[in-house]
Amino acid sequence: MNILGENVIIASEKNIFSLTNKYYSYVFCVGGNGILEHIYYGAPLTDPINSFSHHYKTHRDGVLHFQGKKNYNLSEIPQEYPTFGSTDFRFPAFHCKNKDGNTISVLKYKEHFIISDKKLLNGLPSARGGKCNTLIVRLEDNLHKIEVDLAYTIYENHGVLVRSSKIKNHGNKKLELRNIYSSSIDFPASQYKILHLHGSWSREFSEETMSVPMGRFVIDSNRGSSSAAHSPFIALCEDQCNEVSGNVYSSSLIYSGNHSISVEKGEFNNIRLLTGINPFNFNWSLSPGESFQSPEAVHAFSKNGLRGMSHIWHSFIREKIAPINFKNKPRPTYINTWESSYFKVNQEEVLNLADKAVSIGLEMVVLDDGWFEGRNDDSSSLGDWYADSNRFPDGIQDLAIKIKNKGLKFGIWVEPEMINTRSELYKKNPDWVLMAPGRISSLGRNQLILDYCNEDVVNYIFDKLDKLLSGGNIDYIKWDMNRNMSEVGSPKVAKQKQLEVPHRYILGLYSILSRLTKKYPNVLFENCASGGNRLDLGMLSYMSQSWPSDMSDPIGRLKIINGCSYLFPLDVLSAYIGPSPNHQNGRITSVSSRFNAGAFCAAQGVSLNYSDIDKNKGELTDLVNFAKEHSSDMIGGNFYRLKKSDNVFCWQYITKDYEKVFLLYFHILSGPNKPFEHIKFVGLEKNSDYLQVCNDKLYSGNLLMENGFTLPYVSMTDDNNKVSYMPKGDFSSKLFVFKKV
Repeated sequence: MNILGENVIIASEKNIFSLTNKYYSYVFCVGGNGILEHIYYGAPLTDPINSFSHHYKTHRDGVLHFQGKKNYNLSEIPQEYPTFGSTDFRFPAFHCKNKDGNTISVLKYKEHFIISDKKLLNGLPSARGGKCNTLIVRLEDNLHKIEVDLAYTIYENHGVLVRSSKIKNHGNKKLELRNIYSSSIDFPASQYKILHLHGSWSREFSEETMSVPMGRFVIDSNRGSSSAAHSPFIALCEDQCNEVSGNVYSSSLIYSGNHSISVEKGEFNNIRLLTGINPFNFNWSLSPGESFQSPEAVHAFSKNGLRGMSHIWHSFIREKIAPINFKNKPRPTYINTWESSYFKVNQEEVLNLADKAVSIGLEMVVLDDGWFEGRNDDSSSLGDWYADSNRFPDGIQDLAIKIKNKGLKFGIWVEPEMINTRSELYKKNPDWVLMAPGRISSLGRNQLILDYCNEDVVNYIFDKLDKLLSGGNIDYIKWDMNRNMSEVGSPKVAKQKQLEVPHRYILGLYSILSRLTKKYPNVLFENCASGGNRLDLGMLSYMSQSWPSDMSDPIGRLKIINGCSYLFPLDVLSAYIGPSPNHQNGRITSVSSRFNAGAFCAAQGVSLNYSDIDKNKGELTDLVNFAKEHSSDMIGGNFYRLKKSDNVFCWQYITKDYEKVFLLYFHILSGPNKPFEHIKFVGLEKNSDYLQVCNDKLYSGNLLMENGFTLPYVSMTDDNNKVSYMPKGDFSSKLFVFKKV
């Protein structure tokens, strides 16, 4: 049965299922025992429906035979949605406690459906449809009347497979769900490497590559957020894979809470990739007639290495994840009040800073933390979302109008998920926070977390933000979140359902975000969580851009942006020129290097005090003008990681119309008699010529790609004006622009 294009989804009479587009084929079947068996995932096949399993069903000593079937052992059978208890001892995708008190489930094929497009998930963010088909395969445990719908969506123009699972209890007794992974993929035995992204505050998205070990390797979060510790992303690379060639299988999750992605090498060297909600500290009671929907897992296959993988992700996130209203819109340049005033911000300070913004050509003022009642430091007032009457006597709406009268846009910072015990809201509603009975709550930044499992709390926060936005004068919201979950519990949730709290919280968060972004589609929302503590596809479904890290030092940011780029297009990232010495690591860097590190991010700004702005006014003006001139260029283009070492980063960016090429080079530590650094451009038109803007030198695309380009040398003399030189000293950088002629 075909709906979109030719042979996109085929279900044969023998119950072999094939999903194929120009990027990949994904094939599985119903085995003779009713178990869904995985056959193939990789480069497109010419005849996928007639492909066959690589796996032999053979006699092995020391194994169990599934339900007495000779030579049928689930411990080595590649499966689509494995369970526990019937000869498969690997970690299962589905695990639940049934009415008999055990956790044995056997899910067998019942029926399937093919639908045009795809359905959005109820209560969860999900990838947009359009030019796609969805295969739904229904499985059933007949003994306990458990039904599982596995959804597979394939797009015509994207190299991704979107999967999810929905569990329905058709029995007459309650089920207790333990594992509900969104997807499982079993790969044949081979040599693989894992690429994953880890970190902490101010050093997010650090990449690590390792061989797949025997046993189970897991990246996860139990913090209530997707977390900076382990980004919900993994790439499984065939052994010879590199940046430009080789097969890569990558996975991420459209979810912002506790996640788990695991890679398990079994006793026969087969590999299992599981993606979904973290089963640790999770239990979901499913009463008769109820269902549970997992988040969507997204898988991207590339036969062109990590670069090809990144371009698949970038295209998909732009087209199917990020809010459509801002998909192709350049971002305004901005000034943020934080490093100028901190908690001492007031109306006069903001208006004076607005004048500074106008003087260097910026387009928006963002009022950061400290604007609401009694907020003199980080120990009070979170939850009281109304303007401090002493510092903002005319209110936020009047301030916004004054800012707009200067020709600027106006934005504001909020942290609506948090509360201080020193706040009016806490005094009135001390039970509106996540807490565990009899336990003293831990604090992070003097904060507790509001209970988004509580509908009254959700409605209160929505009403406060609705009132803030309803005046129509706010163009931008920076939504922050500065605390992970501890002592997780909700007074609103029954005792026997307390392990549901983290997921219920995320559903409450998504409810607010959905309502706000639908009501105010023209407000630009930025996602922040102490930097990149919740930068994921779930938050990007509501917010067009994210603050990837509080590390504003350019050298510290290089690894962060490089790591981010494996998954995220730089369209969805923001950056600004912060103070020097840097507040996170004390490093002293030039204004140009502070700008250059974020030059390819869509949103660019400044966060400096008056003195620093005045001292560097000429250079800041030039850089802001550059950012505005190229703001449209930084949306929708192709980003390339050309070179990365302990001392060198070199990135290339080509605009979506292929008319401009940007080359960014960072040389971190200088030294005497260094060798020249040389790179080869990629993605140019070989028969076109490219003008180097800074010196009007003309190169052919063929020459730049085949012969390459010598990067500028860090001069140890004072002759720094030549194009072929960079300023002497450490942390030097140069940004080149080429135009196709």
